[in-house]
Amino acid sequence: MIARPDIVPGNGRVPTAQLRPIRFLIAMFSSVWLGITLLSLLFVYCSIGSAVASVRQLPWIELTEFEWFHWWPFSVLVVLLCSNLILVTVRRIPLRWVNAGVWTIHSGVILLVAGSYFYFTAKLEGDTTVFRRRINIEVPGLPVPATLAVIPGSRKAVRTSEGEWQFQIQGTHSRWPILSEPDVGKDAYAVNVLVNPPVGTPFVRQILDGFPQYTEDILPGKGRAIKVAGTRLLKEELILTLDYEPQDRFYLMHSWALYYRRVGEPEWTETPLAGLPRYNDRIASREQVFMEPTHILPIRPIDHAVEPRDSAGVLANAKMRVTGYLRYAQKRQRWLDGGQRLNPVARVSIKSEPESPHSFDLMAFDPVRKSIENGAVEFLWLDDSTGVERLPSDSRALINVHVPQEDLRFIIPVTAETVVGRAGAFTSIEGTHYSYRLLNVVDDLAMPSGANISVAMVEVQTPDARFTRMVADRAEATQDIHGDDSDPHNPRARRVSLDPRIKMTYQPASAPILLAAHPGGLHLVVNGIQGRMLSRAVVTGEAVEIAAGLSLRVDGYWKHAQSEMKPYVVPPSARERNMGESAAMIRLEVSTAEGTEFRWLNFHPYPLASEEYAYPGRFPYAPEQLRLPNGTAVEFLFSRRSCPLPHAIAMEGFELDTHVGGYTGSVATIRNYISRLRFWDREQWTEPTPISVNHPTEYGGLWYFQSSWDKPGPGDPTGGMSYTGLGVGNREGVHVQLAGCSLVVLGMIFAFYVKPMLIRRRIERATWRVLATNLRKESDMAFQPIDATAAV
Repeated sequence: MIARPDIVPGNGRVPTAQLRPIRFLIAMFSSVWLGITLLSLLFVYCSIGSAVASVRQLPWIELTEFEWFHWWPFSVLVVLLCSNLILVTVRRIPLRWVNAGVWTIHSGVILLVAGSYFYFTAKLEGDTTVFRRRINIEVPGLPVPATLAVIPGSRKAVRTSEGEWQFQIQGTHSRWPILSEPDVGKDAYAVNVLVNPPVGTPFVRQILDGFPQYTEDILPGKGRAIKVAGTRLLKEELILTLDYEPQDRFYLMHSWALYYRRVGEPEWTETPLAGLPRYNDRIASREQVFMEPTHILPIRPIDHAVEPRDSAGVLANAKMRVTGYLRYAQKRQRWLDGGQRLNPVARVSIKSEPESPHSFDLMAFDPVRKSIENGAVEFLWLDDSTGVERLPSDSRALINVHVPQEDLRFIIPVTAETVVGRAGAFTSIEGTHYSYRLLNVVDDLAMPSGANISVAMVEVQTPDARFTRMVADRAEATQDIHGDDSDPHNPRARRVSLDPRIKMTYQPASAPILLAAHPGGLHLVVNGIQGRMLSRAVVTGEAVEIAAGLSLRVDGYWKHAQSEMKPYVVPPSARERNMGESAAMIRLEVSTAEGTEFRWLNFHPYPLASEEYAYPGRFPYAPEQLRLPNGTAVEFLFSRRSCPLPHAIAMEGFELDTHVGGYTGSVATIRNYISRLRFWDREQWTEPTPISVNHPTEYGGLWYFQSSWDKPGPGDPTGGMSYTGLGVGNREGVHVQLAGCSLVVLGMIFAFYVKPMLIRRRIERATWRVLATNLRKESDMAFQPIDATAAV
């Protein structure tokens, strides 16, 4: 045996020492056990990503399920498995006809992986909202028509040389029956627009989609204008028409973006926010938020730079950073005592069995927020504790009358029937020579001193004179006015001292439940139909039973209250499971040469252009404003990244597939809802395309499917239907995936059906060949001639 000499470099052959690592790698990746190991690791990885979401949501990972299967460990495992599969196939499985099934299966797997990688790399998935119609507004003096989205409650003010026009969508009707010839029996989408012109009375203009000839005005409380005023349109110079409200963008799932613009500008500037957290709160200090004592957030600072898209725009000289993120939070106002001015605020909880208590903040000096429950509860401030004795004992508006000479006392209730004005008759006071008539009542009249008073104007007829008494709820403000028919607005009317022969005090209408604060504490008064039911002092934290099953508790009281607004981190036990990122917030810092300011921004599913597109409970619109040192007001909005649609979308209408009997106002009676959409292509709208829940459609390279809709309210089968929600996505590489799956199926058919059949037939042929050979040998031996000599 001759020993092989070492191969010398330079003779065209690779040294053996250099080949050993390559051979080792080839041998290792040709191992079937390596493939089994990689498959096991992939199974564990996929199981964790799909079934154990808490792992991929850890603070140092922060990945969605889609991102988890794009993470580098998954890509490395897939690449290693494909490499192992290719080497095992080439080195261990001979390329023969009998092995065609295995080769086809392995080729299909490789093709499927390549197609899936391309599919998920190019994947776009999002949604958008398409509103059904908009109103085009044309009035004289308006150079360009204004528009108003048809969303119940949306409004717009339009200024012209004549003055300001105000428009509001009062309501819609999805199937308004037409009663005019020649369209009797047809239905149309109807929109009612409340119009408040600069001159004249407000009216409602009704517009029918597709039937502009039936547009007409309606006078609230009077009926159709054609019957009241003899004309179909009260303001013929006002032209309102219905038009499509196209949508040209959609918004990506699981993405962040910051939008900003100068206040007053129509268009947002979008800046993507890549790399922000998603599942875990990030704050630099617990002083930045409100939280429950049982739910303390860990300190995890974040400092994420935001690069504006328009470097020369409104924020050219400012730097923006995201310095906080909250997964589930709400902005809340909390009160602190210690302000510089008197500002009484009380937080009360009202509990009605068996419901949970409802909490309210009452502000004594705020005309709107001093009462709740439609005026049933009112919070007052008394200058001293003696004011408790003067609190009303009746919730009705009353005028107390006292005639000292006859020692006569009676009450005049202030109602719509008793306020007769100057055209009404006098009412005699029985047993006296006096009579009166109630002219008018003015409550909460603002005085130059800053205080508010309530006044009842009573005209009094005595045997020798007639005068108007201004009866105020404060005795020192009551006065008599004589002269010029006792008209208090006449400049020649003279004010004199009160006539002592008749005394009056005015008690304005008050809430049945009064909570009064004074320098000494709090006092609660409850008045019923039989007079005062309860009067007692209360303290913070004490629940007082007002009636059977109804109680009131003062949770907090601040005499010199000052507000503090911060995000409140909702504890995990109180969160709604399906909210997703809808309750997320970020803390945005804007730094200039003059200093740094911050704002907490709520997440918005869609960056709406203006408040007119807001839909209460569905599409919020609450941008945060910030004024830069140069005086420029900028507003910010936190939302998702947007992508342009290849073709703008408009909504034609809805079709409801209902159970027998039609839609009754209950969602349960709907089997399917279908949106009919048009696409803007070649400078025109296409024919309507139906899209339903389980029947998506493709146009311009994107697929559209029904994801949500503006369903009518309970018991209102003709309302709603003002918008449709569409899911939008692409399907790049699907055909490659299908080709890979087809190869795998064909290979399995060949491997598990064709190959066994071929092997069985080969065995049968070999068996028959052996049998034939044996039979031939036996036959040859049987007929072989006998050698006689040999036999002897």
